Amino acid sequence: MKMWSALVGERWGSSGAGRRSGREMALAWLAALVVAGLYVVNAAVHGALGAARNDDWVYYRLAFEFFHTGRLEVDPYTSTLLVGQIIAAQPVIAVFGDAIAPLQIAVALLSAVTLAATYLFLRHFLPVIWALASVACLAVGPLWGGLSVSFMSEVPALALQVLSLCAAVPALRGPRLRWGWLVWSLVLSLLAFSVREYALAAPAAILFTAYRVHGPGGAPWRRRDDPQVRRVLLGLVAAGIVWCAAAAALVMWRGTLVTEPRALSAQIELGQRVAYVAVGLLTTTGFMLFPVALAVWRGGAWRRLRRWWPLLVALIVLFVVTARVLKYPLLLGNYLRLGGSYSGTLMGSAPRVFSEQVWWCIEVVANVSTALLLTFAVIQTVDLLRRRPRSAPNASAPPKAAGSRPERGIDPTPRLAFTFGLAGVALTMVVCLITHARPLDRYVVGSVPFIAAAGLHISRSRRPQRAGTIVAAGGMVLLAAVGVTQVDASATFDGAKWSLGDAAVRNGYQAETVDAGYEWFGLHQPTPVIYDPRRERGYSSWVTTLFQDARVCVNGQFAPRPTSRDPYPGEVVRVSRRSLTGVTYTLIGRSTDRNCTNP
Repeated sequence: MKMWSALVGERWGSSGAGRRSGREMALAWLAALVVAGLYVVNAAVHGALGAARNDDWVYYRLAFEFFHTGRLEVDPYTSTLLVGQIIAAQPVIAVFGDAIAPLQIAVALLSAVTLAATYLFLRHFLPVIWALASVACLAVGPLWGGLSVSFMSEVPALALQVLSLCAAVPALRGPRLRWGWLVWSLVLSLLAFSVREYALAAPAAILFTAYRVHGPGGAPWRRRDDPQVRRVLLGLVAAGIVWCAAAAALVMWRGTLVTEPRALSAQIELGQRVAYVAVGLLTTTGFMLFPVALAVWRGGAWRRLRRWWPLLVALIVLFVVTARVLKYPLLLGNYLRLGGSYSGTLMGSAPRVFSEQVWWCIEVVANVSTALLLTFAVIQTVDLLRRRPRSAPNASAPPKAAGSRPERGIDPTPRLAFTFGLAGVALTMVVCLITHARPLDRYVVGSVPFIAAAGLHISRSRRPQRAGTIVAAGGMVLLAAVGVTQVDASATFDGAKWSLGDAAVRNGYQAETVDAGYEWFGLHQPTPVIYDPRRERGYSSWVTTLFQDARVCVNGQFAPRPTSRDPYPGEVVRVSRRSLTGVTYTLIGRSTDRNCTNP
C-alpha cells in the first residue's frame, strides 16, 4: 500500500465505526438541535437575539435591499462572495419582513445541521466516543456559539460543505465511482462557494480523494492501463474543469455587482508576515484541538516523545519567540480575545473577559497543544514513509479475472476528512498571504472537527485506553469552560450595544445619528457603504471610513469607570449588562455634534 492507504488502512465497519442505528441518528439530530437552541436562548437572555453581530450588519443591508428593490448591489466593503446566502435569505424575509432574529434563527438551524451531519459523517470511521469528541471541539469551543446565532457566512458555508462531503461518501465508497452522487456533492460545494470562497476546500478534497481511491494505485487490482481507470481520470479532470469554470463565472458575475470596486492587494508577502499568518493560524487551530492533542498521545504513545522531544521543545520555543519577540499573537482574535469577541467595535477600553493569568494559561495551552499535534504529525509522516513500498504495487499485480467478484475498497471517509481539514487551513493561509487580508480565528473553524477526527483515526489503538480517554475528557471540560465564558460574554456585549442604541432612540435621537457601536451604526445608515480609509479625531473609524458625511449625535463608548454611578460630562444614556460568568459591560452615550440635526 502507498502512504495514503496506510493512513486509512482500516476496513469498513471496524472498531464499531460505520454502524449507525436509527436511534443513534435521531439522538444526533436531537443533540445538535439542543446545542443550537441553547445558544439561541443564551443570546435572547442577553438581548443579542435580534441584534446585528460583528460584520453581519453589512449582510442584512444587502439582503433587505435585494428583497425590496430586486437589485443585488454589493458594497465595496463586503469581501466574501455571499450572493448565495443573500438569495437563500429571501424566503425568510418574505415571511418575517426586515427582522434580524428570524435570519439568526435560520442560521442556528443550519448550525444544528452542521453538527449533526458532521457527526454522522465521522461515524463512518470513528467510534461514538471519538466522533462526539471531534464534533464537541467545534460545538463547545469559543467561536461556534457566537457564529451560530448571527447572519455571518461561516455557518451556512460550512453546512453546505459538510453536506457535500456526506454526498461524496456514497460516490466514493465501493469498487466503482458513482457519478450521480459525485455530481450532487460538487453542486453542494459550489453552493457553499457562492456563500464563501474558502469553501473551495470541499471540492478540492472530494476530487483529490476520488483520484486517490478510484485512480491508479487506489487499490491493488487497479492498473494504469485499465480502460476503466482511464475513464475515471478523464471524468474527474472534466468535473474539476467544469466546477472551476462555474466558480470563476460566479466570481466574475459577483464582481459586476459591486457598486464601487475596492482595490485589493494581490502581492505575495514573505518575511515576518509568514510567521504571523502561519503561526497564528496553526496555534489558533491547535487551541481548539486541545482535547485531541491529548487524546492522540494516549496509552504508550507518550514513550515515543523520548526520541522526538527536541522537535517538541523547538516548536514550543518557536511559538514563544513569535509571541514575545516578534509581538505576534498566538491567538488571532476576532472572537477569542482577552477583551471579548470583537471588543474593538466600541470606543474605549473593554473589560477583560479573562484575567491576565487565565489568558496566559490559554496561550500556554495553545502553544503546547499545537506543538504536540505537529510533533505527532511529523512522527506519523516519518513512519508512513518508512513503511511505504519501494516499488509500485500495481506493477506486478495480476489482471483481475473475468467475472470475478469486485473487491471492497478502503473506506475513503478518513482521507476525505483529513484532506478537507488540512485544505481549509492551508487555503486560508495562502489567501491571507496573497491578499494581505488579516487572518482571523473564524476562518479555520470549519477545519476543527475534521482534523480532530483524522488525528484520532490515525492514532487508533486496539487496546483500551481508559487513561487517555479521561485526559481527553478533562481537556474538553477546559475547552468548554473557555468556550462558554467567551460565547456568553459575546452575547452580553452585543446585547448591551444594541440596548444602548434603543435607549438613545427612546430619548428622541434618530437611529442613524447614534454610534452605538459598529453594528448599530452601520445597519441604520441611510447612505450607501463606501470604503475610504480616513480618520477623524473623536469618532470611530467606521463613521469616517465606511460612510461619507455621516451624522453623529450620540457617541457610544465603554464607561471609563464602570463602577461609578455619577454621570459623565455629556452623558445622555447608559446601559449596563452582566454576563453569566461575571463580566460587566457598562456602556454610555455622550452627546456630540457631527452634522447633528437632533435637538
